[in-house]
Amino acid sequence: MTRISSFLTTGSLCSLLLLGACTDDGTADGDTDTNGDGDTDTDTDGDSTVTISEDISEDTTWTADKTYVLAADTLVFVNGATLTIEPGTLIRGSAGSALVIEKDARIVAEGTADAPIVFTSFDDENPAAGDWGGLVLLGEATTNLQGGVGMAEGFPIPPTYGGTNPAHDCGSLRYVRVEYAGFAISEGNELNGITFYACGTATKVSYVQSHMGLDDGIEMFGGAFDLDHIVVTGAADDSIDMDQGFAGTAQHMLIHQSGSTGDNCFEVSNQSSDFDATPKTSPTICNTTCIGSGAGGGKSKGITIKEGTHGSWYANIFTNTTNEATNLADEATFVEADGGNVDIANNIFFGILGGDQHVSGADSLDSAGWTAWVQDPARANLDADPGLGSIAWGSPNVVPSGDVSGDGTGCGGTSYVGAVDPSGDDWTAAAWINY
Repeated sequence: MTRISSFLTTGSLCSLLLLGACTDDGTADGDTDTNGDGDTDTDTDGDSTVTISEDISEDTTWTADKTYVLAADTLVFVNGATLTIEPGTLIRGSAGSALVIEKDARIVAEGTADAPIVFTSFDDENPAAGDWGGLVLLGEATTNLQGGVGMAEGFPIPPTYGGTNPAHDCGSLRYVRVEYAGFAISEGNELNGITFYACGTATKVSYVQSHMGLDDGIEMFGGAFDLDHIVVTGAADDSIDMDQGFAGTAQHMLIHQSGSTGDNCFEVSNQSSDFDATPKTSPTICNTTCIGSGAGGGKSKGITIKEGTHGSWYANIFTNTTNEATNLADEATFVEADGGNVDIANNIFFGILGGDQHVSGADSLDSAGWTAWVQDPARANLDADPGLGSIAWGSPNVVPSGDVSGDGTGCGGTSYVGAVDPSGDDWTAAAWINY
């Protein structure tokens, strides 16, 4: 079933997408619908634009010699098929569009460092956050929702996610960049840059950037998979948001909030209607460098943990946050931390601008007590300057020059704190990343 909220008129579609002269059926002059799925493939007049205006229900490959445009006001669903995207392919999202990988489908988007796959705005001159919807992957792995199944956020007709397959394979993302996403379906109801709903352990995510999203950069609702070499820049809300029982390991990440917007580098929640719901959200996060919004920000924080969540943070750097570095939001989460289910160790908290570096909203532990918990010598958290080359928005250099030796064994073992090995290659300076 095609799930499209509305179609543009022929004239406005051609004008918006700059496809040149149009025929009466709305296709660019000389174009033909070659496979009967509503797509417009052009191969006779030198125009390499393909407009995607209907769902994809058979195995399909998008190739680097074409630019793919998600039609305006169109939620394109991949159903019962695999969408393969070649290295170097450009996908442009029109206003109100999004790409959704359904539970019975997969995406295989594997670019290279020299030829990343880029999802970006239809506006190549003045792109802005929220120009289009974003990338959504739906799975059937475990959540802690009642009944195990939820309805995805940000959709006029929400698709469902969740199930009993912990190994569910949503696909693979490698050297992929998603930019200017987060279109607001309604007030306060935006899509994220990339959203993983109940994606399981067979899902592969490496070398992925979410840039200038209107809501969260990347959010996980339940499921469990590992991810590495992740960049989130300019997210207007949380950079990384994990909840509803997500359990996975995330290592080597750079988070950079803009100088005016951005909430948490990490917001980790269990489940808003039932703090005791299981399985508990329980990520393990290592070797992240989080640069906050600085003096110009309003909500910028390092870590907020809430709703009785679990979670571990090892060998990370937090700096330049406008407010606190860590926030223990409630009593339920204090109980989990006191029981050994939250660990914050071998991290560096430096240049935190808030009056209190560590804030507690728990009834049984005030901010002074939470500060003492984080600063317990056994946890080896430090406040020394890591000597980052630059924390300037748009031109970060996160190679440390200070002493960042530390224990990152929680994620397989590193001898340094932060995203980049000071004696190794700076993976955050690669050309596939957009600052």
